[in-house]
Amino acid sequence: MWKRITKSSMGLKLFINEFINDKNVGAVAPTSNHLTQKIITKINFENVSTIVEYGPGNGVITRILLDKMKPDAMLYVFETNNIFFNNLSEIKDKRLVIINDDAENAKNILKNSYQIEKVDYIISTIPFTFIEKRKRKRIIYKSFVLLNEKGMFITYQYSWLIFNLIKKQFKKAQWKLVLLNLPPVFIIEGIK
Repeated sequence: MWKRITKSSMGLKLFINEFINDKNVGAVAPTSNHLTQKIITKINFENVSTIVEYGPGNGVITRILLDKMKPDAMLYVFETNNIFFNNLSEIKDKRLVIINDDAENAKNILKNSYQIEKVDYIISTIPFTFIEKRKRKRIIYKSFVLLNEKGMFITYQYSWLIFNLIKKQFKKAQWKLVLLNLPPVFIIEGIK
């Protein structure tokens, strides 16, 4: 599973090391605060019971989600990099479930291990550009099936590649270019 690294207390040396050594890490620079805020504003936290995050890296978005979520909401994160998984494990919050597995398996794991059939939001920071085309389609399809009616899939990408796939799968799809990120990035969302 590909993922982006984001900012937290993780040192720059470790950040660079993971980028160089893990072929699944797809970001050159950490997620900017501006981009993180743009993503978070898409979520109606008052009506959320379950959020899924694909590729949380070292947990910058994860921590903000937890800060804004209601006490009875749950966040399930899927991370394949063991260093990031261990880093995420340091977050002590009963609403957070950290799963060391691929985003493609999220639907089955949530159903079989946690009895969760549907979720409200899926936030994905995995770089779909580097994922094989058939696997991209499977992840998007399984995400669509996992979402509640009117649920939302939100991702940010350095390329517009995934937009057409999201547009074909979801009732509504839209994108926005965020220039105040290095490099500039597209926030793409699909609404069921």
